[in-house]
Amino acid sequence: MNKLPYVQPEREVFYCLGILLLVISALAETKKGKKVLTIDKLQSFYFLASRPDFLNSVLVLAGKTSLAIDEVDYYTVETISLNIDELFDRQRILQMIKILSSKDYMDAGYSKTDGYFFNLTYEGHIAASKLEGSYFEKVRGFIERISAFQSYSPNKINGYIKSVLVRG
Repeated sequence: MNKLPYVQPEREVFYCLGILLLVISALAETKKGKKVLTIDKLQSFYFLASRPDFLNSVLVLAGKTSLAIDEVDYYTVETISLNIDELFDRQRILQMIKILSSKDYMDAGYSKTDGYFFNLTYEGHIAASKLEGSYFEKVRGFIERISAFQSYSPNKINGYIKSVLVRG
């Protein structure tokens, strides 16, 4: 008898790339058109977008409006045993950036003061708009709340994240 493989959704590459596309699509620029999505912010925003329970804790700590999260999002393996590797694994986010860039979905600009800024190309925006289904709709809602941190420095965002990690 063959065993079926157990696939962890949060590790499935297409799932992760979809979340990353949505994060870049929504958070690369402010409403005034200022590019703000550096590699540090991208990594933090991706981490928060894929962990709604943790995002809620960060929102509350920052004095922002919390999310209404479904029960299924509270009681997952990820919330019971939080894996923070993605918060510190720069190589993983760079691999996902390479994949999106190879598909001509991403573009990058450079600033001497802040380094690289990431954005989607026209093709990337089309791909992001085609992501459908209830889970991706939830992720869009999470990202909408993350937009409150767009103007924050990466250090300030990571400070909130670290405070939540320390509190447990």
